[in-house]
Amino acid sequence: MIIGSRIHFLRQTVSTMDECRSLARTGSIEGTVVLANFQCAGRGRFQRIWLSPSGENIQASILVRPKITELPYLNMAAALAASNAATEITGLHSAIKWPNDVELAGKKLCGILIESEISGAGVDFAIIGIGLNVNLEPERHKEIKNSASSLKQFCGRYVSRSQTFHVLLKHLNHYYERIKAGESLTSEWASKLNMLGCDIQISFPGTNKPSINCRADSLNEDGSLSVRVDDGSMFTATAGEVTLRS
Repeated sequence: MIIGSRIHFLRQTVSTMDECRSLARTGSIEGTVVLANFQCAGRGRFQRIWLSPSGENIQASILVRPKITELPYLNMAAALAASNAATEITGLHSAIKWPNDVELAGKKLCGILIESEISGAGVDFAIIGIGLNVNLEPERHKEIKNSASSLKQFCGRYVSRSQTFHVLLKHLNHYYERIKAGESLTSEWASKLNMLGCDIQISFPGTNKPSINCRADSLNEDGSLSVRVDDGSMFTATAGEVTLRS
């Protein structure tokens, strides 16, 4: 088993991503995991703060050393692993919101962040960051009460974080080994996306780019999204915030 070959548990840290990066730069082995009971400044895409009260959820970062051609599949592997773990624990279907959120009943259950360091034509290392809501009670937090979900909500009981963590690592290791074997994850990932064929709006937080009203047409091998803009033109999105249009 590659993922979870070494696990560092921290009671508290600023960011598991930063801790994992420090370990990577000092030669830690592939598959090393940093898991924290609480992180003071967890972050998601676009430098957004990830709300995660102490002792309720999983916030973990995983060190991998992929080939540069394998980088696009890391996000897919993490999303598929989290989705399958959620289904295994709750018995419910979970969906993936492009590009990197996992949802239950249309609300965010898990966020994923991939960061990498590249030298020349090679990858020094990559870090897979996963924030999974386990026992979070969204209704207690006005910022997320209408947008977030948790495993506890759908199980109707307290959910073991330890069990969830090991189920998550099992699935992530499965997909990472498939990547290392040269397999594509794109088709399986696409089958779980919840907006292909739908009318959507793509916004680009942190930039001056205007939002695009379009239809999600198809998914490309590298995970980018081909969309048909309302004016009839085609556009390939590699990042952005997607919302469904009614």
